[in-house]
Amino acid sequence: MWSKLKAPAIGSMVVMMAITTACGKDNTGTRVVPSASPTNVTSGVTGSSNSTAKSLSQAGKEIVALGTNDVTLPMKTFGSVKYVSAQDLIKTLKYQSEWEDSGRKLILGENDANFELIINSTKAVKDGTDITLSQPIVKEGAIAYLPVTDLADLFQDDMSFEVRSKDVLIHSTPMELIENEDDTSPSGNAPELDFAEDPTDPFRGEDTSANPAMMSDQTLTDRPVWSQFDQEDAVPVLKNIDVNAMIRKGKQYLGVKYLFGAKPYPQTGRFDCASFTQYIFGKYGVKLPRISRQQAALGTFVSRKSLRKGDLMFFYVPGRFKTNKTVGHVGIYIGNMQMLHSSPKPKNGVQITNINKPYWKKTYIKAKRFVY
Repeated sequence: MWSKLKAPAIGSMVVMMAITTACGKDNTGTRVVPSASPTNVTSGVTGSSNSTAKSLSQAGKEIVALGTNDVTLPMKTFGSVKYVSAQDLIKTLKYQSEWEDSGRKLILGENDANFELIINSTKAVKDGTDITLSQPIVKEGAIAYLPVTDLADLFQDDMSFEVRSKDVLIHSTPMELIENEDDTSPSGNAPELDFAEDPTDPFRGEDTSANPAMMSDQTLTDRPVWSQFDQEDAVPVLKNIDVNAMIRKGKQYLGVKYLFGAKPYPQTGRFDCASFTQYIFGKYGVKLPRISRQQAALGTFVSRKSLRKGDLMFFYVPGRFKTNKTVGHVGIYIGNMQMLHSSPKPKNGVQITNINKPYWKKTYIKAKRFVY
């Protein structure tokens, strides 16, 4: 019997996309696994019902469909170790990815970078925590390969899969998929999924203070915002701040473009979802970790029926081969059923979104409170 595992579809998908979108010729100078060493297995992904094969970027490789709507990732052997293509995984899961350090590091995730994979190394980072793999990540040409033995440690929370003799079978989700913000869904309109505000929120209602465009960005420094987050800098349960002022500050960045895995804003002038919340909260002395999943693990739990301004809202990013249990996006609730966040869609960048839609109701996981 095949043992069912769950693995981070996010990490997997991201890896694939990174290779597809960001790899070119391997001019990094890093010694990769020689092409003569692997045992050749036709690389590709097999997936849903009778669809036509789609070409991948690597010559001679294909994605083929299975009638079950599941997908198979063929294995490739380097020495005696079995691997799967990170490119195939990222493409299947529709993750975002990017190469860093001249192709020596692959970062991947959904709306922020949950995974960092180091080529020719057993060192990796998952949700901000260093982990050690049993086998190194390897690279052949422009393609990175992930050791099959480490898929569970990396991605068990992100996807459901089985390891078979010659391939890895990734199961499709049985859930109703709402992949676009304006998609309709009978179940997404269920009353129990409605959001509601806490009537005792001291900052409830319209903020009639100064226009955010008139406020100086120099009043609060960047240094504490981007300091390293660690155990000694534990986020307080609640911090008393002017929440309306923080929201006004956040609105100053409306239109700033989204960038997956963005480095500090003072350096790049860009945000991803978690770097934006980290930056804005940091302006008011609340140090948040860099990744949305780390942020979701902190703070005080809040019911979807008792939202207050300044609460962080966490969502999963839907996909055919993803679970609905892992955080992939974060935004700031700003009242009146609106959220301030950095996202690649529906617009590209920092934007205000109406959360009173089936998409957000269905993909919502939880809210956490850090300020009041």
